Parts: sequence; structure tokens; C-alpha cells
Amino acid sequence: MSGIKLIAGVSVNADSVKKEYKIDGERLILTLSAEDYKGFFRQAIAKFTEPMFFFIEIPDGDSDEYLTYYLNCTVPVAKAILKRYGGILFADGIIRFGFGSDSGDEIYMQEFQHLEIYSTSLSKFEPIVKSLGYKNNPEATTIWDVLSDDTPGMRECVEVDDESFEDIIENLTEVGLYFNA
Repeated sequence: MSGIKLIAGVSVNADSVKKEYKIDGERLILTLSAEDYKGFFRQAIAKFTEPMFFFIEIPDGDSDEYLTYYLNCTVPVAKAILKRYGGILFADGIIRFGFGSDSGDEIYMQEFQHLEIYSTSLSKFEPIVKSLGYKNNPEATTIWDVLSDDTPGMRECVEVDDESFEDIIENLTEVGLYFNA
């Protein structure tokens, strides 16, 4: 079974992390390999019912806190966000982002490529991760599981075509992105 590849904004020894996932109740959990971001999100967004929303969490200065922004959207708008900003979303090691719907489905991409899918109908999403080569393993290891004092990880902001997550916030604010105070 092959290992995962790191995104540009993440550095850690993840040799023991494989393309596996586990199911915990109504959550599907895995470390998403860098080459699978585009395919996964493109397919997963198509499974959402409207109304839906995009969210992005950015660091609040030097603190450990995050600021959360939301944009109510449709499936075509979500696809447009991925097309326009996927380069940043799929490479930055600092931000967290995802999509949710009023039906309760949510995809949450967190630090160190930790992906959680929340759904009362995981059967919509499980075939996607299987098609990308992930195997179901109740003991699946994520990067979060291997982080320690002996195996520290680093995350950093990245720029793609001279843009960063700040540009996502600025540009999407013009079309309705709002801060969740």
C-alpha cells in the first residue's frame, strides 16, 4: 500500500502514513495525499445538496486561535472556488477549509492534511476515497497520530501565482464571504 505525499505547506516524516481511512460513527477520517486533493474535492462537491456553504479558517495573528469565514453558495459556485483558489487551498499548510450543506454533510480539511467527512450518509463519499486508492482500515494512521516531540511537523503559508489565503478572503468578501464573529 502506497504512502501519502505531502502538500507544499507541510513538512513531517509521514513514512508510516498510508492511503487508508477509517470510519468512526458518522465520520470518515483520513490523511489526504497531495495528488488526490483536486480529484477528491471535485467529486465530493458534486455529492452535496443545496443550499451549501464554503468555509475557510485562518490564523488569528500569532495565537493558536482561528478566524472563520463563510460563503453561502451553490454547487457550481463551490466548483468555481476550487477552480480559482484550489492552488492555494490544496497547498497551504496553515489554513483549514471545507464545504457543508444544510443536509448535514460536511468536508473539513484541517492541519497536516487531516480530512474529516461528516455525514449521515457516508456511502455517498466512501466510493470517492476508494476510487483514489484508499483502503478501509479501522486502525488507519493519520499524520496527527505520528506527530510527537520525536516526530515534529511544520506548517507554512504558501503563495500560488503571487496570491495567498489573504487574497481568497479579500476577493470572496466582495461576493458575500463573511466573518463568523
